[in-house]
Amino acid sequence: MTGYAQARAQTEEVALTVTLKAVNHRFFDPRWQVPAELEGAQAELEKRLRAVVRRGHVEVRIGCERGGARAAAGVDAELVEAYLRAHAELSQRLDLREPPSVGELLRFPGVLVARASGPLPESAAAALDAAFAQALEQLQAMRRHEGAALAQDLLARLERLQAAGRHIAAHRQELEAALLERLRRRLAELLPTSAPAPERLLQEAALLAERGDVSEELTRLDAHLAQFRTLLAQGGEVGKRLDFLTQELHREVNTLLSKTSSAAPTGLRIAELGLELKAEIEKIREQVQNLE
Repeated sequence: MTGYAQARAQTEEVALTVTLKAVNHRFFDPRWQVPAELEGAQAELEKRLRAVVRRGHVEVRIGCERGGARAAAGVDAELVEAYLRAHAELSQRLDLREPPSVGELLRFPGVLVARASGPLPESAAAALDAAFAQALEQLQAMRRHEGAALAQDLLARLERLQAAGRHIAAHRQELEAALLERLRRRLAELLPTSAPAPERLLQEAALLAERGDVSEELTRLDAHLAQFRTLLAQGGEVGKRLDFLTQELHREVNTLLSKTSSAAPTGLRIAELGLELKAEIEKIREQVQNLE
């Protein structure tokens, strides 16, 4: 699930800003941008992050500002070199001769930076803890809101699956009659001069009906949908289990379609419903990837 949060905590000596940005990902994948003087706290912060975010790509940026005599001006030398290379390339292309002055270079965005000197004050640890806790809470609130919206969307799609399954079940008698008629025509083609014995016809019809019986698939489909709803109601870390259930739904629909494809014209109607089922299941699969 996605989310964005930013929190700031400040003392007389230091100000800490924590920014969290989460996007969808199958696994827990944190990326950190932490000042060198705060790298020692990263391991503990990652434990706290993992406790509330189980799936997702999370960018964590921590900014540190120090006031008073501890602050010092610095220059981003690599950025200056990049500006000079770009200037040289443009000068050659436009036949310019004047290089930029030092004053002009210092006015370029990002060249002049504030750098701290010396160790962080003791108050930095408390400020970092407060800012990180506040950012985590904001992130979770946004993710919970998105999760509730996703759950409602999934429940609506489950209802459409249930309705399509009921329509297929309503065609079962037509399906059995179509299979019997197909068998009658097939036997007439094989035995054009003599009618098949009724007993033989019924025996073959029973075998054919058994192979075309979709009641098991419909029953399992209903069971998977019920379990899907139960997991959504429970909440928590359910994304992977719902992903597995989605695969099972897809498998049942494929089996159902394979059993009814030869029973025209009823099979064509069931095929249409089956394609609707598969389209909804694919949308469910995409949404489930967004859930934790």
